[in-house]
Amino acid sequence: MLARDDWYDIARDVDWTLSYVDSKEAFPESWSGVGPVPAEAWNSWDEPYRVTFRDYVRVQREKETGALAVRDALKRANIYEKLDPAHTASSQLHMGTTCMVEQMAVTMQSRFCRFAPSPRWRSLGVFGMLDEIRHAQLDLAFSHDLLKHDERFDWCNKAFHTNEWGVLAVKNFFDDWMLNANCIEAAMATSLTVEHGFTNMQFVALAADAMEAGDVDFSNLLSSIQTDEARHAQLGFPTLEVLMKHDPKRAQYVFDVSFWRSFRLFQTLTGTSMDYYTPVAQRKMSFKEFMLEWVVHHHERTMKDYGLQKPWYWETFLKCLDHGHHAMHIGTWFWRPTLFWKPNAGVSKAERAWLNSKYPNWEDSWGTLWDEIIANVNSGNMAATYPETLPALCNITQLPLGSAWDRHNLQMYTSEYKGRLYNFDSDVSKWIFDTEPERYCGHTNVVDRFLMGQIQPMNLGGGLQWMGITPEVMGDDAYAYKWAAEYAAPARKVA
Repeated sequence: MLARDDWYDIARDVDWTLSYVDSKEAFPESWSGVGPVPAEAWNSWDEPYRVTFRDYVRVQREKETGALAVRDALKRANIYEKLDPAHTASSQLHMGTTCMVEQMAVTMQSRFCRFAPSPRWRSLGVFGMLDEIRHAQLDLAFSHDLLKHDERFDWCNKAFHTNEWGVLAVKNFFDDWMLNANCIEAAMATSLTVEHGFTNMQFVALAADAMEAGDVDFSNLLSSIQTDEARHAQLGFPTLEVLMKHDPKRAQYVFDVSFWRSFRLFQTLTGTSMDYYTPVAQRKMSFKEFMLEWVVHHHERTMKDYGLQKPWYWETFLKCLDHGHHAMHIGTWFWRPTLFWKPNAGVSKAERAWLNSKYPNWEDSWGTLWDEIIANVNSGNMAATYPETLPALCNITQLPLGSAWDRHNLQMYTSEYKGRLYNFDSDVSKWIFDTEPERYCGHTNVVDRFLMGQIQPMNLGGGLQWMGITPEVMGDDAYAYKWAAEYAAPARKVA
């Protein structure tokens, strides 16, 4: 009969003084990560969402009922068969690269439940676990419905059990920050940077574009997941507040590292989907415009309110907004046999006009490269539109070297450590490695393994077999190159 605020703190702050084991053994530094922050400082840790289990179950049941109702209705309506092929690629890319990340987050949240330095944080971690279980299951359920249309949706479950190069780049980041990091670093990198800073693009922007494209099913899935993300993303703010009082240098460092690595991944996944895969008539904003609104203006302002400075490489980041996702897009399209979805070239005349309106330097930086591809397609020289080898990859982001800039800026960045040469896509990635070389050294990316002879035979065919790419799912142009016909010279009339 009591009001919630009369009993909430008692029910949430379940903690006691340990008598039979030392607290440092129960909460080892390697997992809690509290560092020099005094134990009493965590008493001020408080989350803005005052969630009770009863209310959580009620709200989640309503959301689940709504999501599944839409899912069942759309299965009967055969919406998928009416979708644009390029938009379909966005949903396959999303499912394959995020579903198992949600499942990894269950492990991370369970670590919060056990090792977080505040009982309030540990209690909230329970809801975070339930959220992430729900997200992974929703992805799997929606993808399973679509298997009858395209077996590429099997990669929602399969992708993280393969060596596909793009998936390995995603795994490399989230293995490090979700499974390998302590509670403090994980909360800063995932809840604060990834979930608050970047998943707004992946879930809000793509949901809006999906709705415009007529994919109510995918839009409904993304929106339902984002309502959970908005809650447990708040774990990062009280953690940041404590760190800024007692260990601000560490807070700034973790933010700087995780921001760049997150940005490069989302630039690859979300940037290509927004600016190339979404049908041009349905595009709401460009990737750069969305980044400027949600990250540069909103997220950066929020970080400033807590005392964080802009990362030292901020100007580099802003420059990369003009180039990085365009570089990744032309690279993924060129290496399309290594993908499990069909990428859209996205350079029809209408799409090209849109790109030039949003990115004034696009024609000089990328249009000239696409002109070469278009000429080869129209002349029937398809062999020239396929790769003959693999690109060199960054040892931090696992993305191709040069993929952060345009064709005019292809400077090499390297470091030598313990007799081995490491390559990087930017001076920022080099700085990340040089600051903590023991954390990153020894890892072998796809090209490293290729050169070491671990991929046999040592050609594209051997690479595809190693990645688990079969002919049934091997990537090809989403529109079967029909867009190139717009640029073909008109046939001469025979006298």
